[in-house]
Amino acid sequence: MRGMFVTGPPTSGDLNGDGTVLRVHSAMGRTFDELTGQVLNPTLRGYVTDMAAPYGIAVREDLIEQGVGHSYGEMCAPLLGDLVAEEQRADLLVLATAIPDVRYGRSTATYLSWHCPGAPLAFTVCDQGLLAAFTALHLIAAYAHSGACGRAVLLVAEQPTLYHELPVPTPLPDRAAAVGVVLEVDGSRDALSVRRHTRIAEHRVPEVLAAEMSRLAGGRAGPTVLIGAGLAEVTADRPGDGNVLVCRENQPLTGMWLELSRGLPGWRESGEQVLLAEYDPALGHLFAATLRFGR
Repeated sequence: MRGMFVTGPPTSGDLNGDGTVLRVHSAMGRTFDELTGQVLNPTLRGYVTDMAAPYGIAVREDLIEQGVGHSYGEMCAPLLGDLVAEEQRADLLVLATAIPDVRYGRSTATYLSWHCPGAPLAFTVCDQGLLAAFTALHLIAAYAHSGACGRAVLLVAEQPTLYHELPVPTPLPDRAAAVGVVLEVDGSRDALSVRRHTRIAEHRVPEVLAAEMSRLAGGRAGPTVLIGAGLAEVTADRPGDGNVLVCRENQPLTGMWLELSRGLPGWRESGEQVLLAEYDPALGHLFAATLRFGR
């Protein structure tokens, strides 16, 4: 008999307010310049053309003929091999993307579950734009709150190849990149919390962000702040005191998560307080993920 998971409407505020504490165990990122498994497929042109025709979306037949592109499955599978050990299996895997995969006809999240120790429950968060990874974190926190997840893997991936136009303008990255983050339920240290602010007008974004920074600092020196590409436009790169790293549009989805993977060892050693934040003006949503190392 299979288990059933029940969902409800999204909530604002801190999902970890019940005492359940998520911590970042490890993180790893990679960028890709060479192709990663996409092969010439004689049926692909017809498949993409049929899929796009009802919506009047143009198809890039030249890219299809060249066989270019990076498949999220082949990009992320090596990360799982390095991040998830057989003796520490995962219960949940969430893939966050903003650009469609170039590999059609395959459930990428299910494919990655097969390659992840524990064969965890797996799904993809898409159609969330630059907030996809934060939505995924929000969901992971909810599963942790339910008691159904002791260890989760967040995979954030993007690649620049589009075989067809997108109905909504979407910023493309300079190169393919993937980041894996392992999260665990652990009440002792390195607390992660995710806060979601809805219906925030652009003129109020700096105020809300400053409050998040003050809340995280708790009277200490300003925290390290990773600002996403969408949020940087609203705050004009001046969010407040602290060590601010602006992750610009060259890697709009993975930029801040690549920075997280690079900075994690040093931040953990120094007991740094870290804030990751992004804003989507179309949705009016601001997500903030806070990391308190050494507590």
